[in-house]
Amino acid sequence: MTRHRRPDTQSAPTLPFARRGGQRGTLCHFRRTVPLLPIALSLLVLTACHTSRSTQQKSHTPSHATTTRIETTRSHHSHSAKAAEMLTTASQRLGLAPDYRRDNARLLGECAAWIGTPYVYGGNTQRGVDCSGLTLAIYKKVYGKKLHRRSRDQYEKDARPIRRDDMQQGDLVFFTSPRSGGRVGHVGIYLRDGYFLHASSTRGVVVSHLDGNYYRKHWVGAGRVPDDDIHDPSRALP
Repeated sequence: MTRHRRPDTQSAPTLPFARRGGQRGTLCHFRRTVPLLPIALSLLVLTACHTSRSTQQKSHTPSHATTTRIETTRSHHSHSAKAAEMLTTASQRLGLAPDYRRDNARLLGECAAWIGTPYVYGGNTQRGVDCSGLTLAIYKKVYGKKLHRRSRDQYEKDARPIRRDDMQQGDLVFFTSPRSGGRVGHVGIYLRDGYFLHASSTRGVVVSHLDGNYYRKHWVGAGRVPDDDIHDPSRALP
């Protein structure tokens, strides 16, 4: 008679059940963790956006030094525009082509304001002026420089002689006159390219050229008033 061996329940493996139990535990833990992932991702995104926004704000916020440079540049451009406009208007009235790099806008603007003023001996206003009164008034207004009243004194006391080839805008030009006895009797302000402003006894304040017959015949020389401001480019700004 065949005996059937009873299975040994104590030796039955329990590993599958442990595996199944472990899988259930891991799955349950995963199910509890998954809903938290969107929240974590959202927090990361918000943090990144805030950091990026702060960086952009810092990078786009100009420093005090930058703001000062911008305001200075705008101010400079504004003054340059005013000087260019003044120079354009003055050059047209003086009959010159404007040179925006070399011309003194303030000087030419003041010279242009005197064009057409009638000649009055001893005068120094725009109601009437003579040659030395004109140079005296313009030098005082543009450079804050006081010249002597007579053209002869301006030649001998205010200006130092310079060569004609060395003349610059604002220098004084001197001539004899029919009544000066061969001495300086007339003065004007050199503009450029041979042109100068002066008060003519017959035409009032006009622009003439040094190569004109009368002025070549009566030419004495050119003089420069010793003042650094006279040829300072910054004087081109009003």
